[in-house]
Amino acid sequence: HMKRFLLITFSLFFATWALAEEKFDFQKRLKDAHNGNPIAQNEIGEYFAAGGNGEIARDYEIAVKWWEAASQQGNASAMTNLGAAYFSGNGVWRDPSKAVRYWSEAAKLGDAEAQYFIGTVYCNGLGVMRDYQTAVFWWDKAASKGHSRAQNNLAFAYARGEGVDRDIKKAFKLWESSAEQGNLVAQVYLALCYFTGDGVAKDEQKAVAIWTNAAERGNRDAIRYMGVAYASGRGINKDLKRALAYYQRAALMGDKEAAIAADKLKIDIFSK
Repeated sequence: HMKRFLLITFSLFFATWALAEEKFDFQKRLKDAHNGNPIAQNEIGEYFAAGGNGEIARDYEIAVKWWEAASQQGNASAMTNLGAAYFSGNGVWRDPSKAVRYWSEAAKLGDAEAQYFIGTVYCNGLGVMRDYQTAVFWWDKAASKGHSRAQNNLAFAYARGEGVDRDIKKAFKLWESSAEQGNLVAQVYLALCYFTGDGVAKDEQKAVAIWTNAAERGNRDAIRYMGVAYASGRGINKDLKRALAYYQRAALMGDKEAAIAADKLKIDIFSK
C-alpha cells in the first residue's frame, strides 16, 4: 500500500510542479542548463518529467540525464528527483537501494522532500531495514521546514508511540499544522482529536465541520466519520438515513468498516 502511495506521490509531485510553473521560460532555462547552471538543469529535468504543462510528451530519460548533471554539482533537488526516478523506475531501471542513496544525500543537504521520502522508506522497510527512529528523525527535520506530509506522518508516530515516546498533544499540533496546508488525512485525524478530546479540548461540532470539508473533497475516511457523526448525533443532529448514505458512499470507495456499519444501520432503520 505504501509503495503504491509513494509511486502516486512522485507522479503528483511532477504534476504539481507543472501547474506551478505556468510562466516557465523553457528556452532561457535550457540555455542556462547547457551553460552548467545546476538549478536550471534540475528545472529542465522537471519540465520533461512533467510533460511541460502539456506542451510535450513526458520524457523521463531526458529528465534523468539533466538531474544527473545537476546532482553531480551537488544540487539537492536533483538528487531528490533522481531518487524518485530510481524508486519508481521512470527513465531508469528500478533500483530502490539507489533511490535511498540519492535521498539520503539530498536529505543531509537539507532537502525537505528527500527528508520526507527517506523517513517514509525507513518507516516501511522499502530498500532498507525498517527503523522507526530513523524515520522519525528525518520526518522531524522535514516537518520543521513546514512539509505537510512529514508533519502528518510524524503526528502518527507520536500518536502511536512508534520511534518516539507517545505524545498525543504533539500529534495534535502536527496534524493541525499539516491540516492548515490542506492535507486531507491530517484534517481527518485533527477532527478525530476534537471528536474524542485526545490532545485538545473536545469540540464535536468543530470535528464535524472539518470532516465535512474533507468529505466534500472526496476523502473516504472523512465520509465514513460523517456517517459516525450522523448515526450518533454527536456534533450534528442525528439522522440515520444520512448516516447510511455516508456509510454506503464510503463502502463504494472500498471502506470495509463503512460497509459493516451500513449493514448494521440498515437493520436498525428497517426494523423500526
